[in-house]
Amino acid sequence: MNKVVEKSQVISWTLAKKVEAALIEEVSLTPKPGLVDRLNNGSHEDMNYQLFIKSARALTPYFYEMAQAAWGKPVNQELREAIAQIGRQAEEAMYQATDQVNTHKGAIWSLGLLVSVSASQMSLQGFVDTRTIFDEVAKLAAYPDRTYQKAPVSRESKVTHGQKVKQQFGVSGAYGEAVAGYPHVQLALDEYERHTDETTQMRNLHMLLAIIGSLDDTCILYRSNQETLTHVHQLAKEANQTALPNQAFLALIAYCEEKQISPGGSADLLAASLYVQGMKEQDGLL
Repeated sequence: MNKVVEKSQVISWTLAKKVEAALIEEVSLTPKPGLVDRLNNGSHEDMNYQLFIKSARALTPYFYEMAQAAWGKPVNQELREAIAQIGRQAEEAMYQATDQVNTHKGAIWSLGLLVSVSASQMSLQGFVDTRTIFDEVAKLAAYPDRTYQKAPVSRESKVTHGQKVKQQFGVSGAYGEAVAGYPHVQLALDEYERHTDETTQMRNLHMLLAIIGSLDDTCILYRSNQETLTHVHQLAKEANQTALPNQAFLALIAYCEEKQISPGGSADLLAASLYVQGMKEQDGLL
């Protein structure tokens, strides 16, 4: 095998496995408010821990394909449409693996962008640079997916919650977060650095709370309203002020259970944050 091709395949697979690890680390983080974890299903009747693990592993080959599609390529319209096509295939694989449950549609979007830019940077400059990765992700996300725009809507039941509430509540949703360069991922990474004296689990929970406390989470809005989201913001911010677990954190868990709400958008961004953090900790990649 050509050594250049072999290198691209090895690194692309390494990046895809890092995405898988981030998805598994996110769902394994326990306890979490309203979200599936190792101990319970949060506010979800159709999801559980094993389903998320199955979904994450089913998606790994598609993240590999995205990395391969981006290898040696700059961020441009062509790359945007190439990974979009792979992303749609990944969604089909997810639905097949989960018996039509939407476990990771938002994560396919965010981590697909991140793994593609990572592969592009690795191939063109030999390393991934967090000083520019978010700028490059924003640039890639901003290109239109012209193929999707021309296609008719054929799966109304699988339209994301974000798409349904974006217009109603005037929030930017997953697309807005991406074209802004993932400010909440950057916020979470800063939060991780603020808690160097705590365990990795606690640092990850602080990252999640930082996201929940600021994000206009469309998954929460889909099940509730602006007043509920505002209260979630307040509880998460309060919980994040001191060591975990604390009373505000327990109150947040109880409130999500009472209202049957789930900060799924925040979970997707935590997985993206864990991916970038994992890259930072990998010698030779950042």
